[in-house]
Amino acid sequence: MKHEGKIALVTGGTRGIGKAISLRLAQDGADIILNYKTDSATAEATAAEIHALGRRTWLIQADLKDDKAIKHLCSTIKKDVGQLDILVHNAAFGTMGNILRMGLFSWNAAMAINVTALLRMTQLLAPMLSDSKGHIIGLSSIGADMTFSEYACIGVSKAALESLCRYIAFELAHLGIHCNAVSAGPIKTRALDWFQFPHAVDNYGETKSPLSRVGRPDDLAGIVSFLCTPDADWIVGQVIRADGGISMGENFTDWLEDGDEKEQALAKSAREWESAMSRARRP
Repeated sequence: MKHEGKIALVTGGTRGIGKAISLRLAQDGADIILNYKTDSATAEATAAEIHALGRRTWLIQADLKDDKAIKHLCSTIKKDVGQLDILVHNAAFGTMGNILRMGLFSWNAAMAINVTALLRMTQLLAPMLSDSKGHIIGLSSIGADMTFSEYACIGVSKAALESLCRYIAFELAHLGIHCNAVSAGPIKTRALDWFQFPHAVDNYGETKSPLSRVGRPDDLAGIVSFLCTPDADWIVGQVIRADGGISMGENFTDWLEDGDEKEQALAKSAREWESAMSRARRP
């Protein structure tokens, strides 16, 4: 197994995307440090699933907008675990709302959890990660460089996270530490409930992706696991976009009105495809 003997810290690692990443790293051989904010029952349930895979777990509660809690998290890892090979910063916070009405509490909390927490954990855990020639992964969003209605609080913080990951990669490479980010499109988790119209996000993902669906947590987990292997060591300071092709471009037929015009355009597209396939089959 590609992570045999490794130990990974996954922040927000007990549900949603974080849980999928934790389970995938465990399936690939790693023991898992699960960080969670308050839901101990869910944390225990996730730990039990990892134990069932034959891996060790450590549960550490910490609210990552609190620097004292981050210091406790890191000191516990040093004292009780003594090894760290992978740091995945998945924990996130954000409030949906118009930028003119954005409260400073929500804004500062998003910056603290989404950005500053990774900075502080990197500072405090760098010696352990250097010893293991370890990997740091930040979970981002396509909202970092695309704009979505009422998404400024999250999108701006994720843009800062991506920039931080580049600086970590640049400044800590000489220590043997590798850092990259994964930028996700819409993923079907409870986080979609933050949006005013979650069904609209589903429709957006299904319409814009050539795969015609919204992402699932497992779609990201394998990418994160790969980036934490030696095979990915030549990927340095990059933002890997994993959005099912949403950001590639537009299919203009999606914007046609219902009725004959759209049906004719789709029929023409089907005929062109059949013609192309027929030419490809000719000897």
